[in-house]
Formats: sequence, structure tokens, C-alpha cells
Amino acid sequence: MDLNSRELSYSLEVQRLDEFFYVVDENDNVVGKASREECHSNPSLIHRSVYVFVLNKRGEIFIQRRSLEKDLYPGFYTASATGHVNYGEDYEEAAKRELKEELNIDAPLERLGKVKSFSETEREISMIYICRYDGEIRINRKEIIEGSFMSMEDIEEDLKTGDKKFAYGFKVAFKKLSKYLKSLRKDKR
Repeated sequence: MDLNSRELSYSLEVQRLDEFFYVVDENDNVVGKASREECHSNPSLIHRSVYVFVLNKRGEIFIQRRSLEKDLYPGFYTASATGHVNYGEDYEEAAKRELKEELNIDAPLERLGKVKSFSETEREISMIYICRYDGEIRINRKEIIEGSFMSMEDIEEDLKTGDKKFAYGFKVAFKKLSKYLKSLRKDKR
């Protein structure tokens, strides 16, 4: 492990200890601030997150499998990069940070829109971004077990059959992405 890897590892560990999130209402208006632990132990606290979908020139989507060390959905599949919006950040800053931390990508983002992801364990308002990228992807092994590009149809099939376990928020975000990409295909005809 080189010095930069150790610094990043230490930085990620320290960051988790003192992470604070915006607490928002169902319309995404800020109503307070709470620690990561409070947000994850109290499902009534709505907080913000981001989902970034990296698309290559063939239209395939990079899907990652979350680290087994994650406190939520360990080992589950999800979007290319995901994470919470820290207090003091906006959605785009969080998306860029997560994309850099998880995949070492620094590229422009296209905002797709918001979704509400409310489950038994967590309540989030999530902003979805698309990143069109064909460069090298270097996954952060502390965050991700593995990742690969998949066609939209293959992901839909895996969701239908249950062959892969997908994080709940991913399912909500992917539905919006899928609808958007299908509308683009129709427009090209």
C-alpha cells in the first residue's frame, strides 16, 4: 500500500466518524442536521444521497458490488458510485466526491433528477447523475468488491430474476434512469 492509499484509507475512516447529513422534509427542504449514525438508526430522518451511473459509448452501465464492510447493503449491487450528501455539500459536490473516491473518475456530470427512496431501514431523497465516460476505471477496494459494465437489459433481467441482490435505493434510481434512456432511444427512431 502506497502513501496515498494509506492517506485515503485514513481519510475515509475519519470522515465516517464525523459525518453529518442534512435532515430534510419530504419536499427536500432542509429542517436540520444529524450524524450518520442518527440517520441510519432512526428511519424517520430523511436525508440526501446521490447515485451516479457511468455509461460507456456502447450505452452500458457500470455496476458495482458494495464492500462487505459497508453498514448498509454489504455485498449488494448498486450504481457506479453512490453516497450521502454531507452537511455543507450540495448534491453535485457529493456526486463528484463519490465518483472520485470510488472509481477515481473526474468527469462532467449530467443531472437526471431526484427520487424518493423510502424503505424500512432508510429514508433518502436521492439525486441521480449520469457520467459518460470511456476512460480507465480504478475501483477503490475499500468501497467496492468488483464492478463491470452491463447492458440495461441485463440489469433489468437480473432485477426480475433476483439473481443478484441490488440495494433498495438502486432499484428506485435505476427505474428513473431506465425510463430516461428508453425515451432517448425512442427519440432516435
